[in-house]
Amino acid sequence: MKKIIPEILTKKILHLFFENKRKTFNLKQINFFIGNVLDIKFLKSILYEFVKYGFLLNTGNDKFRLSKTFRFLKGRISKRKVIDLETGLEFKPRRSELKGMFEGELVYYFINKREQIRILTFYKREEIKLVGKVINEGKYQYVKIPKKDYKVFINDKKNYENEIVVVKIKDWLYEDPYGEVLKSLGDENENETQIHAILEEFSLPYVFPKEVLKEAEKIKIEYNKKDREDYKKELTFTIDPVDAKDFDDAISFKKENNKIEVGIHIADVSHFVEKDSVIDKEAIKRATSVYLSDRVVPMLPEKLSNDVCSLNPKEDKLVFSVYVSFDNNFNIKSSRISKSLINSNERFSYAEAQHIIDKKNGIIPKESTILNKEKRVSKELVDSITTLNSIAEKLKNKRKNNGSIFFSKEEVRFKVNEKGEPVDFMIKKQKKANFLIEEFMLLANVTVAEKIIESKRKGVFRVHDKPDEKKIAEIERFVKNIGYNINIINSKEPNKEINKLLALAEKKPEKNVLDMMVIRAMSKAKYSTQNIGHFGLMFENYTHFTSPIRRYPDLIVHRIINDILNKEKSNQTDLENTCLHCSTMEERATKAERASTKLMQVKYLQDKTDQVFKGVISGMNERGVFVEINDSKCEGMVRMKDIPNDFYNFDKRTNIVVGQNTLQEYVLGDPVLVKVQKTNIEKKQIDFKIIEN
Repeated sequence: MKKIIPEILTKKILHLFFENKRKTFNLKQINFFIGNVLDIKFLKSILYEFVKYGFLLNTGNDKFRLSKTFRFLKGRISKRKVIDLETGLEFKPRRSELKGMFEGELVYYFINKREQIRILTFYKREEIKLVGKVINEGKYQYVKIPKKDYKVFINDKKNYENEIVVVKIKDWLYEDPYGEVLKSLGDENENETQIHAILEEFSLPYVFPKEVLKEAEKIKIEYNKKDREDYKKELTFTIDPVDAKDFDDAISFKKENNKIEVGIHIADVSHFVEKDSVIDKEAIKRATSVYLSDRVVPMLPEKLSNDVCSLNPKEDKLVFSVYVSFDNNFNIKSSRISKSLINSNERFSYAEAQHIIDKKNGIIPKESTILNKEKRVSKELVDSITTLNSIAEKLKNKRKNNGSIFFSKEEVRFKVNEKGEPVDFMIKKQKKANFLIEEFMLLANVTVAEKIIESKRKGVFRVHDKPDEKKIAEIERFVKNIGYNINIINSKEPNKEINKLLALAEKKPEKNVLDMMVIRAMSKAKYSTQNIGHFGLMFENYTHFTSPIRRYPDLIVHRIINDILNKEKSNQTDLENTCLHCSTMEERATKAERASTKLMQVKYLQDKTDQVFKGVISGMNERGVFVEINDSKCEGMVRMKDIPNDFYNFDKRTNIVVGQNTLQEYVLGDPVLVKVQKTNIEKKQIDFKIIEN
C-alpha cells in the first residue's frame, strides 16, 4: 500500500462534518466514511488535533461534531491562491495545503494566528475530469497526466493503451488518485485527438447538444419595421480577415452638410437568442468562442453565427447601431444608439481595405482579393474608407496622447495540410486597415459604456486594474541594465513611460522580450459590474458590445442597452457571478489557444533537428533559458546543461544566467543560434541546444 497523505485525508474527514453540520459521528463511522484505511488510534489523534484547533467538538465517548463557534470562510482556488468569495481578497497558502485540490474548486478555509491560510476542505466539489494517455504496466492501467506529478489508476477491462482518454477522479486517499474512464478521444498520434484533448483539458465544450441545434434551425428573421431605423440605402460594408465566416460588425459612412456620420453596426444577436432559452443557456455555458490554431469552436451554433446573425453582404440584417457624428476636422460632435436594419454593400478583407488605403483607388489586383481575381470598387467606397482611415488615425493618436498602451502585434499562423499537420507558417502584422476597425469598435464600446453609466443602471464593464508594481520594478531594473533611461514606477503617467519604452525598443532584438515582460506585468482584464476603468486603454468607461456572436458579455450588454432604450426594467440578474464565469471561461479559452499554438510549434519543429535557427533569449529561470526563434516565433528551452563551455547558474536578482568559470553572461534579448534537441507532443515541449558561432 502506498503512503497515505495526511493533507488529503484530513480534508476528506472534515468534509464529512461540513456536509453534516448538525450530526455527531463516532470513530468507526468516520473511518468507514474514508474507506477504513486508518488505524483507529491514528484517526483518533487527527480528530483530537481538530478539537485542539477548535474545528470540532468532542461531545464525549470519542464522538465528534462540527464546532458552532469557529468562523469558517469560503474561497475559490485560483492559480495556487485562495480568493475569498465575499471580499475578493487573495491569499497564498502553502503548497501542501493545495494537495488534492483543483483549479476553480470552492473551499472552506481559515486564517490562523500566524496569519497563514489553512484550507480545511472543499464545500462544493464539481466533477473532476482530467486528460491523459493510458499506459499499461503489467496488470495495472493508469492515465499519465502531462505536466503533473501523479498518475490516475483505472480498473477497466478494456485495453486503452496509447489512447488519450478523459478520466474522472473517484477518490484520492493515497499518493495517486484512482478513477474511471469517461470516454476515449482516440489514438495519441491523431491531430483530431490532440485538439479534442486540449479542449477537454480546459473543460471547453465543442459539441452542441441536439436540442440546441434543433432550436437554432427553427429561428427565422422576423421583426417589426417600426422598431428599427431603416439604414438599408446607406453605404455600408464589412472588413474582416480573409478566412472569416461570421461577420458581427459593419461600418456605414454618410457625409452631408459638412457633417460626417459613421454608423458602427453590430449583429443584433439578442433579437434571436432569448434570455434563458436553450440556446442562451448553452451560450452562457460556453461564454466565448475559442480560436484554436486550425479551427474555431463557436459560442453559438453555425445557423446563427454564420447565417442568421452574420452581416453577410447583399442581405437585410438586424443590428444594434452606434451612430457617431464628426465635423470636417474629425472631432466628435454627438452620438446616439438605436436598433437598425442594414444591407451591406460590400465585404472587404483586411488586405483589400489596406490596398484602398495605400493606393487610394478602387482597382484591387487579384493577389490582394478574396476571390483571387481583380476587384473594382466604386469611388464612393474608396472615399469612405480613406476618410474613415483618417478619422481612425486621429482617434488612435488621441488615445496615445491619453496614455493608451500600444503593442506592435505580430501573429503567427501555421498553414496545415488535409490531416491538420503544420507544413508552413506566415506572419500577420497589424496594418492601418486593422486599426481602422479596431478604433471604431473601441469608440462604440466606450459610447455604450457611457450610456450605461448615464442611465445609472447596473452594467457589465470590461475593466483592467493597474499593473503589478513588483513586476514593473523588475522591468525597470532590467531595461536600465541594458541602457534604457526609463522611470515607470515614479512617473505620474506610467502608461506613457511604458509606451516610450516600447517605442525605443522597436526593431531591436529585445523588442519581443520587452513586449512579453510588459504584458506579464499587466493585470488581467476581466468583466465586472464594478467599473474601475481600463488601465491599458486609459478609458474611464469601457465595455464589450461589438462581438455578441462570439462573447456572452456583449450579449448581456445588448440586453441592458435594449432595456435602457425601451425604458424597461432590466431582468438581468446575478450579473457579478456571470461576469466571474465569463472571465474564467475567457481565461480557459486563452490557455487552450496557447496550447494549440504550442502543439503546432512542436509538430512543426519535430522533424527539423538538423537545422540551425536564429533566435533570442525570451526568458530564464533556474532550469535554463527560453529561446524564441526569430522567423516562426516557436519557443523552447535550453537547459543549463546544454549551454556550452561552462556550468551556468541563474542570478534571480539581476535576471542573468552566468557561467561559473568563464563568467560569460546570457541576458534577455541576447541573440543565439539553436538546434532542436528533442520535442515532446504530449507535454507540448521543445528542447533546444545552443550552437556556437
